[in-house]
Amino acid sequence: MTSDSKPPSQRSTTDWPGVALGVACGILVALCVGKMPPALPLLQQDLGLSLREVGWVVSLFSTIATLCAAAMGLASGRVGAWRFTVAGLGALVGGGLLGAVSDSYAMLLASRILEGTGQIAIVVSVPALLAGRSAPHQTRLVLALWSAYMPLGISLALLTAPLLLEGGHWRLLWTLIAALTAACALWMMLWRSRYATPAPAARALDWRKLTGGLRQIVPWVLALSFTFYAIQFFTVMTFLPTWAIQERGLTLRTASILTAIVIFFNAGGSVLGASLLQRGIRGSVLVMAAHVVVGVSACAIFSEWLPDVARFAACISLNLIGGILPAATLSAAVRLAKTPDQIASLQGLFLQGSNLGQFAAAPLVTWAVTVSGSVPEWSHALPLMAACAVIGLSLGLFARSRGL
Repeated sequence: MTSDSKPPSQRSTTDWPGVALGVACGILVALCVGKMPPALPLLQQDLGLSLREVGWVVSLFSTIATLCAAAMGLASGRVGAWRFTVAGLGALVGGGLLGAVSDSYAMLLASRILEGTGQIAIVVSVPALLAGRSAPHQTRLVLALWSAYMPLGISLALLTAPLLLEGGHWRLLWTLIAALTAACALWMMLWRSRYATPAPAARALDWRKLTGGLRQIVPWVLALSFTFYAIQFFTVMTFLPTWAIQERGLTLRTASILTAIVIFFNAGGSVLGASLLQRGIRGSVLVMAAHVVVGVSACAIFSEWLPDVARFAACISLNLIGGILPAATLSAAVRLAKTPDQIASLQGLFLQGSNLGQFAAAPLVTWAVTVSGSVPEWSHALPLMAACAVIGLSLGLFARSRGL
């Protein structure tokens, strides 16, 4: 038996090229998320979209994930992680090409539904592939590093997309991302012997075994903790460009660059979290620390009496230290899963929790800052940010009491 065909429990070394391919799949997902915000003005102009239609186009990814991420994780565990990943990459390619030729709101919406489905398929499946390519003592490290895929991809999109969008070439941007995804899918198919496992259909379906990871309370606690972190994270990331443009008079390009820099620190936080986990720090301790720092930072960001330099530093600390929470949460799937097949369902649950927070962030904050009138009072978001941090800290304490 070759080293590439060894089951995860027998691997002596981590297959880092294989890990890099898995992370590349995640970055492509994040590119599909990050390409949309800077392209919205062009989409509105070319397709005649209303503000409500734009809102649906942007929120469709999180809506689909909020509704069915856990179920998709179960399906991945049944079908097989490699097959589900390849299918997800195919959906991203199809959705991207359909979006590139869209001439109506309906076509664009259909393309985003296809891309959103592919996103979930990839995000719930790749961690199981990475667990199979890593040595046992480095599995949590690898999955913690995997958690950096979203900030890396979004910051890359924010930095590079304006180069094409300034010329009005949003369709070319869609096509280029689809082409990169197709190349990644081909690479994944060529490495089938490295990733694929015997077809799950060859053995009897055991739903009780497959759903065993979801019948524990700790995964649900971690998913809920992820929700309250996501509310704070996506609140800041969603409204930071708008605040910078409207309140400080920055240009769109400058605001996009500043936002990309801030989000990039979130990827650094994932790497930091991976390092701390590898050093033996308990995941629940990292979750609690992240909620404390994120809560304090979010409150500082919305404190209008602080100078801009302090508020920007708070944005960086929120992302840097906040990044250890996804690392600690996603890597916990290895410890909580009773069998490798359960990793995907746990990842789906965590993804569902994160996207629930993303879905709820905008309406919650909009309500909070406009409750006293039509003019936004950003300082009114402080109680919401503080409440999310306190609840998240309490959930982390509960997870610690259960041995995480």
